[in-house]
Amino acid sequence: MCGFQELEEDKLYGSLREYARVNAYLPVGIRSIHEDELRTLRSRIVIESAMTEHPEMPEVQDEALSACLQILNSKLDSIIRMLAFPSDSPRELDFLRVNISAGGLATTSADCHALDNLVEVKLILPTAPSMIFYVYGKVVKCEAAEQKFELFIEFTEIEDDIREQIAKYVFHKQREILRKNRSRTA
Repeated sequence: MCGFQELEEDKLYGSLREYARVNAYLPVGIRSIHEDELRTLRSRIVIESAMTEHPEMPEVQDEALSACLQILNSKLDSIIRMLAFPSDSPRELDFLRVNISAGGLATTSADCHALDNLVEVKLILPTAPSMIFYVYGKVVKCEAAEQKFELFIEFTEIEDDIREQIAKYVFHKQREILRKNRSRTA
């Protein structure tokens, strides 16, 4: 993955992608699906936090105040995740750098998964409320890279509401990146 370099193919066909994508560090778990599980595959939301939905933070013109509020927000998100998913919990996942869209994700993996192999992706999005998603997809690419494998998964078994939640997260993250870039150039 090495910085998620854009391939020539991506440059040519990037505008044809169905879903927007973004780079992020997220708690993710990926496992191969056994044949006996194929009949029961169903994407789902397993846990929703007891938190209520909060409105988006308004843009703050004061750069120092804005930076402080973003730091506080990140710290609160971390505390909430620690309380909801303690470290001794079997739900503990690895934080991985992913390139995610509502159509799939790319990341690195210690394991090589065979092309067209079905995998389960367990994913936590840092949204309010925090939700754990189980989605399923097929491996569209797996290549060796620096003691790991670059793994590309296309979501094939995913409910529309889950796809929508991932798309919302991606757009929120893109908006956050644009704000940061805008404040740097101002």
